[in-house]
Amino acid sequence: MSEAADVIMAAIRSAFDSYPKEGDPEWRSPNWIMPEECAYLTRVIMRELDAGGFQIVKKPPDAQPARS
Repeated sequence: MSEAADVIMAAIRSAFDSYPKEGDPEWRSPNWIMPEECAYLTRVIMRELDAGGFQIVKKPPDAQPARS
């Protein structure tokens, strides 16, 4: 997967780590989302971003954050 997809997948996994599923007997496990489910969600997000005309571009290391 691309670096952008890896970041999205890490964010999805992190969200599920931080938000345990109620009623799940394994709720103490931080990995209750299966890796295949996480990869699938990542692919869908990447596909939808592409279809919407969005492009994920990595900032150069020396780039300054945008000011509003």
